Amino acid sequence: MGHGGLRGLPGAAFAALLFCGAAEGRELPQALADYFPGHTACALLLERDRHRELRIDYGGAACDEPLSPCSTFKIPHALIGLQTGALDGASHTRRWDGTVHARGELNQDHDLASAMQDSVVWYFQSLARELGEATLQAWLERLDYGNRDLSGGIDRFWLDSSLLISTRAQLALVQDLWRSALPFAADHQQLVRELLAQDSALPGELHGKTGSCPGDPDAGRPAHAWFIGWVDWDRRRERNPATSWFAVSITGDEADGQRARSMTLRLLADSQPPE
Repeated sequence: MGHGGLRGLPGAAFAALLFCGAAEGRELPQALADYFPGHTACALLLERDRHRELRIDYGGAACDEPLSPCSTFKIPHALIGLQTGALDGASHTRRWDGTVHARGELNQDHDLASAMQDSVVWYFQSLARELGEATLQAWLERLDYGNRDLSGGIDRFWLDSSLLISTRAQLALVQDLWRSALPFAADHQQLVRELLAQDSALPGELHGKTGSCPGDPDAGRPAHAWFIGWVDWDRRRERNPATSWFAVSITGDEADGQRARSMTLRLLADSQPPE
């Protein structure tokens, strides 16, 4: 199999792109660093169809740096809840306890579907307390999830706390979820895939989860954010279907999940497979 770079791509530090297959490489309109202005970033993307493979590996050491998963932990958290029976499906409702939150949509009852969509922290804190430390620890060990450290507290460990995971490990996680290769029932993995579906202008089916980690500037820990998931490109391409899996982390004063998402969508739009 032949290998070649993306033609015409401006140089960028710590960037590596490989295009494998018989067809010629594609161009990106700008350097990879320009997709993430003002931020330290790791961008990992793997795109495959029946004839070729494209890899984007940008960020160097940043891609191996362990970071708090924040709301991206809702992916394994939901799977653990479903597998153990603590959650019985997308409509499993948990009652709001009356605590008033700044985001109005949090101040109501939620089911699993809305808790994933609206990133409802209290829903998953309630789930974590119900599951307990022993059960969660056992599942983190089985998943080999990051540093597997729950010492930050049963309802805080994934929120800018003790649990850490690298961007490379996040990419492996979403790839395994896409192909139902995680150690959970196939129907639970299918449900979580469905819950991750998002609207976008991309010509394909986007599935993903953001995460926003505010950090602690006083302690010298800057904010960071995530967008992880995949795109199944337009299913009308039946003769040559393509999928792009991605994991992006950004670090900086203005880092948040929506910013990470918008940056990632620009990169996906520019690197999408040809018809």
